[in-house]
Amino acid sequence: MPAYIQQFTICFGVLLVAAYLVPAGVLHWIVAVRPTPEIETARIQRRRPRREDVRREVRQSLAALVFFALYSVALLAAYRAGRALVYWNPSDYPLWWAPLSVVVAMVLHDTWFYWTHRAMHLRWVFPWLHAGHHRSITPTAWAMLSFQPLETVPQFAFFALLIFFVPMHPVALLSYLMLDGLVNAAGHCGHELTPRFIRERVGFINAVAHHDLHHRRFQSNFGQYFNVWDRLMGTFLDDKPAAPETPSIVRDERPRELVSRPAAREPSV
Repeated sequence: MPAYIQQFTICFGVLLVAAYLVPAGVLHWIVAVRPTPEIETARIQRRRPRREDVRREVRQSLAALVFFALYSVALLAAYRAGRALVYWNPSDYPLWWAPLSVVVAMVLHDTWFYWTHRAMHLRWVFPWLHAGHHRSITPTAWAMLSFQPLETVPQFAFFALLIFFVPMHPVALLSYLMLDGLVNAAGHCGHELTPRFIRERVGFINAVAHHDLHHRRFQSNFGQYFNVWDRLMGTFLDDKPAAPETPSIVRDERPRELVSRPAAREPSV
């Protein structure tokens, strides 16, 4: 087997398990397989996702993982060429930098995500990059990587830039990737899992309900971890976690590209 095919197979397998099956599977187990009464109470929307919606989310995510694996092979080649700032010797940087680098990655990623995400909602860009993801009006954790092929480019680009420009120990990098996966899966799980003290006292951190609102209202809550950029740019929208939107609101605020597609019809309540 040629080396590049072997590298692609390994990258795809690792990403499939670590970046998709584990985070999405954990959240699926919590909210759908073995939900407690408290979890059921935390359901955000009255409507429930349809089986065909979940199948579409999984199908699009698997296709996106193929592209991510291809990009990873190229990134691995750059790393081997010495172009990455990943360091293995802990003494190369102060010990406090390892945990701080995770925080730096979160702040940079949130900024990157806000502006690229908002750009993908531009009318002439949306159908080509982001409409596929927004076919999930009532998303599930399996929608966490449900991207169209072109959307995989800005989604993956941040991680490449992170490795090229921010020195990170492999443990810190892996910790951040795991955190990002869990946050992404939780943001699409349809249940408000954010601790109450964070929702009530830490106003700059996004709750699950904020991203769920984004899937229903489209033109608000573009941030990943925080809502600082949303607040500064006037795109922040808050709501009570348990207050569902009426079907008419969902229908009225969809982009035309989604309204015209039969697959985008909202699930029955």
